[in-house]
Amino acid sequence: MKKNFTFLVFLIAAISVDAQYKILFDFEDGKDTTIWIPFANGKEGTKKDINVVVNPFTDNVNTSDSVIMFVVRDNSDPWVGMYTDSLEMVYGAIELTEESHILSMMVNKSKSSPLRIKLEQSLTGGKDWSVTVENDKTDEWQLLSFDFTEVIGQYYGRLTVFPDFPAKREGGTTVYLDNIAISTPENTSIKEFEGAKMKIYPNPAEHRMAVLYPQMTGVRILNINGQEIRTIKFGASNQKVIEVGDLSSGSYFVTAITAKGNFTMPFIKK
Repeated sequence: MKKNFTFLVFLIAAISVDAQYKILFDFEDGKDTTIWIPFANGKEGTKKDINVVVNPFTDNVNTSDSVIMFVVRDNSDPWVGMYTDSLEMVYGAIELTEESHILSMMVNKSKSSPLRIKLEQSLTGGKDWSVTVENDKTDEWQLLSFDFTEVIGQYYGRLTVFPDFPAKREGGTTVYLDNIAISTPENTSIKEFEGAKMKIYPNPAEHRMAVLYPQMTGVRILNINGQEIRTIKFGASNQKVIEVGDLSSGSYFVTAITAKGNFTMPFIKK
């Protein structure tokens, strides 16, 4: 017991609180599509090209019941996308601060290509700003992060998503998107190991928890006594969303498994 208590104190002393993510759009009730306007989706493109559908790829990254499906047509422009000016209905204008300037989005595509999020219509005179990230997984859910550090201090009223943003259009595709979110200054745990930061959010967690650390090959959950609850193995990845909904409420540890060693942090299950 003394050994376990020492282990717990050491880990808690190393943790700091920084941020977690607030979901802006989860597409669970189907109403989210009514405030999104598609554009540049070819001559035949209509609002019917975006629809809330049953999640066709339920996995340990995304167990949501519903997601949004965007049908990108063969003759669409490379900058095909959708936007909303109705942020006040779900969150208010997006304020970018030191603690809250990273947007995230889950994506599932049949091909690897860039995605872009753009913030427009600044309420504080700031410039429009976009961030592009490429998905490196196909036919499975992936959590992508978009860092808007460059426009910290600004407020924006329009959010635009470009689900498939190639340099040149070479065909259409169907893109599934879910859980568009923004970081908030609450309860993301961060710990630094030799210059690399391990992050888990949200913490406390209720249903799912994201673990971020460079080149992980697995994630392990331990109980307060250091006993293994489960281990998830996967190919090298910088991030992994794991299910914790079946765990009893209380304190646990999560370990990022890497070729350079294992790194552990505590978390609380609501």
